[in-house]
Amino acid sequence: MEKLGERPRARPTISDIFDRIEAIYLRVLRAIVLIIATLLLIYVAYLGVTGLYALSRSPDSVQETAATVAANEIVDAEEAEVRREATRTPVANAEHQKFFSDFVSRYYALFRGKFEPYRQPTDKVLTRDEFDDNFVQSELRLAAVTDGSRLFDQDKADLEALLATMTAAAAEPKATVRLQRYKTAKKVAAKREVRKTRTAYRSGWNSYSTACEDWYYSPMGCAERRAVEVPYTDTITVMEFPKGTQSHAQIFRAMQDQYFSLLESRRSANATDAENQRMEILIGKDQAWTDFGRAVQIFGGFVILMFFFLLIAIERHQRHISAALPGETRQPAEEAINP
Repeated sequence: MEKLGERPRARPTISDIFDRIEAIYLRVLRAIVLIIATLLLIYVAYLGVTGLYALSRSPDSVQETAATVAANEIVDAEEAEVRREATRTPVANAEHQKFFSDFVSRYYALFRGKFEPYRQPTDKVLTRDEFDDNFVQSELRLAAVTDGSRLFDQDKADLEALLATMTAAAAEPKATVRLQRYKTAKKVAAKREVRKTRTAYRSGWNSYSTACEDWYYSPMGCAERRAVEVPYTDTITVMEFPKGTQSHAQIFRAMQDQYFSLLESRRSANATDAENQRMEILIGKDQAWTDFGRAVQIFGGFVILMFFFLLIAIERHQRHISAALPGETRQPAEEAINP
């Protein structure tokens, strides 16, 4: 029931309902446009920052990591079966000659002081030159430095690191145990199977032989015996050290070979990593220009969205004005009727 003195409320028409629904849609559309515009701005800023960072990087800034080998990585190394033969190549570089000669002396002192005390009485005592030919090959290194196939500074650094690592490895308990085991080892009888050959005679028919009287009768040729080499396996007994026992020189060589093997593999891996980083920087620079172009396109989309947002705002403002005008014109008339 309507109260006395109150104006009856007008029932909403279909046009009013549509206006309300349209207003709701406009609010939702405005909110969506604002959210999308904000996300676009954030993405444009991200592309700009990452693009500038990629362009600021230079492939020349990537430095290859220096390869190193620790003493505990070579102390368990065992010598391979293949031996290297020393070759002498004359060179004439006084400065380089002095370094290599000095290094051989220091390296030989390490061998004499830390490894040779564990040799067997029957083992050959290596002279300095024999040690050089077997483990350093300084003349080969000098020749390589002279013809440019090896860098002196790099080789010098590698040899100094080798000496430091071998010195540390010689002090490792594992190395001492291995050397002591060889020093006290005794040869034992061991059976081995070896491949041999012996001469055997076999009878056969030679179609091309004319050594017999009736060789021309069918079948043509002559019967003959010929010698052939027949392989067979023989078991022999030899005196050798127990399996897993290597001499002081073999242990020394195995550690050195392991050092250079690890050094080269790590140096190659570091060079590959550095090259991959340089390529990544170059690819990033190309991608940065692509991202800048995408950022410009997205910013254009942002401007278009802002244009639509402006249209929505104008429409909303117009609706407020249209809704306010009829009320202003009716108010004086109502006051005149109901003073």
